[in-house]
Amino acid sequence: MEKLDISPELLDALQKLSSLLEAENGLEKTLDTVVELAVVSVAGCDSAGITLRNGGRDTTTAASDDYTLEIDKIQYGEGQGPCVSAMAESAIQQIEVISEETRWPEFCRLAAEHGLRSALSLPLHSDGMSGTLNLYAKSERAFGARSVAVAEIFAKQSVIALQNAQTYAAARNVAEQLNEALKTRDAIGQAKGILMEREGISDEAAFEMLRTLSQNSNVKLRDVAQRLIGEQVRSTS
Repeated sequence: MEKLDISPELLDALQKLSSLLEAENGLEKTLDTVVELAVVSVAGCDSAGITLRNGGRDTTTAASDDYTLEIDKIQYGEGQGPCVSAMAESAIQQIEVISEETRWPEFCRLAAEHGLRSALSLPLHSDGMSGTLNLYAKSERAFGARSVAVAEIFAKQSVIALQNAQTYAAARNVAEQLNEALKTRDAIGQAKGILMEREGISDEAAFEMLRTLSQNSNVKLRDVAQRLIGEQVRSTS
């Protein structure tokens, strides 16, 4: 990457990116902001988007405009283009002049009909997730060396956003599982208490009774416990 002469505008965009990644934003909002900043910060860029691959299917997760969605749709449909190749080869793919590009003939023909003249796609890879940052222009040779260097910064920030989102999702999943476990424990504890008082039995015997009811009715233990609690509440109201 070439050494950048950082303008006040680019510095402001990078500061916004840094603040964005420190804030508690969802992945979708974060990536939307990344592409919006990319459009105004990368010289020559008219529109931008981020593609993510989930379950073998490519989806535009963030887009600066409908034009981005149109160009992405062509690539997904044809199974070729800078976005597809950047993801497959884990390397930056660039179209300088679309009429001279020979790697993706069908994509280039269709995209040119939509006014695309140059493009830049950068791979995004995080654990268990692959994607690309895609920049499109309606002028030829829109992305020079400086534009590529700035785009690489935004690609790196996008990867950080993906990693943060994955970490947050994993933590939330664990929290939800712990919360469900606590609810299950509390419900079973209350149900055992009801049985111990009503039947005059021990804690162990009450649990065994609940377990037997669960097996015989093919209903989860927690649901059996909650049903028993509900019956107790209705009988005393």
